[in-house]
Amino acid sequence: MSQRIKVYSYSIYHSSNSYIGIALAEKALQGLPVDIERRPIYIPKERGIKVADLQGRSESAVLSSYHKEDCLRWAKKYGIEIRLKEFEEFGRWVKRWEKMKFGREELPARAYYAACGTGKEHLLDAAFFRATYIDQLDVNDESVIKKVANDVGLNGDRILELIYGEAAKLAAVAALAEYEQIIVTICGLVRLRIGALVLPI
Repeated sequence: MSQRIKVYSYSIYHSSNSYIGIALAEKALQGLPVDIERRPIYIPKERGIKVADLQGRSESAVLSSYHKEDCLRWAKKYGIEIRLKEFEEFGRWVKRWEKMKFGREELPARAYYAACGTGKEHLLDAAFFRATYIDQLDVNDESVIKKVANDVGLNGDRILELIYGEAAKLAAVAALAEYEQIIVTICGLVRLRIGALVLPI
């Protein structure tokens, strides 16, 4: 019997790169002796509001526009259904996120970890991405989290209770710490290979 390989997958629900990357990875790994463990992460409040803030970089309007077009090209090439918000609408969401008590995508990440062990966590994870990139809903909204949880057969009210508990909080914090340690390790390897150049990851 061949040994199975565990793959850890870190992502953010409102990241089109995550959405497309996960879809492509699942297709590429299909049929292989691989177990994928999803590890949703979030952007801590004190770090900022954008994915670029989490990575310690900035992103201009021109780069954001190119990124949007690039994601649409990749999605079309591989037949991945995706709907992206207009910049004006996304800007309104950003303003709302800035007023939240929690970090961006922290609550849906906690919801995933709260659902772990139910056997439906993978359904919830996929449903959060569908809600974001097909239904264009904000998964930072508690009402959306409740609806998505109910739709996959979980108790939405119970999930909302659990996301404020210590266990879900610690699981989300641990996943973010793991992700950042991996990034530090990768950047260290890049420095060893090509001197002082550090690539934006």
